[in-house]
Amino acid sequence: MKKPMFSTRWLLGSAVRTFALGAFAFAMFALSMPVHAEDGSMSAKDRAALLARASITCDARRDDCTAGNIETGDFYDVSIANDCFLNAYYGRIGNKAADARDKVSTTGTKAKKMTELPANQMVCILASASAGRGKSPVEHYVMALPWDYDAACTGNTRCRKPMPAPVPAAMRECKADHEAKRYTNCPQGWVSVKDMEAYPMGLPGLQ
Repeated sequence: MKKPMFSTRWLLGSAVRTFALGAFAFAMFALSMPVHAEDGSMSAKDRAALLARASITCDARRDDCTAGNIETGDFYDVSIANDCFLNAYYGRIGNKAADARDKVSTTGTKAKKMTELPANQMVCILASASAGRGKSPVEHYVMALPWDYDAACTGNTRCRKPMPAPVPAAMRECKADHEAKRYTNCPQGWVSVKDMEAYPMGLPGLQ
């Protein structure tokens, strides 16, 4: 009787190695993809990127966040909003174009203009800065959105419409990636509340 070409021990070892390699590959793939909470909160990766871009600092528990010059006491308390694709906090720039800055405009922060957001541009609010917990925001960190919305529509998300032509230069690379459930290359920055309107109750007509 011939001996089997492969022993049971060898076959078992091979199966274990194959499973381990597959698990490792899946883990690496999962690490590269943002993981969103069921309530529409930002993924840890997106939150960390936002904090860096917007010059926001949070404590170890990530509960208390601030922006500005803490050393001089000239800073704002900051609240972080939800993911723009899954559970957006919408807003709109006013009737005049607004500067979007890299930092809040407190004394000593040396905020720089990142871009100019067009008049009436639809935005998503990613963070809000206020002079104390529970007080009304004085600035919002926003991201421009690659679509517009007609407030005359009521209760129908199909009333969303593309941006009017010609598309502003700052918005030409701003796209919605529906497969990855995220927006890419969309202008962002801090905007004063006096230069925009926020929709805490949702888009007009879609509450």
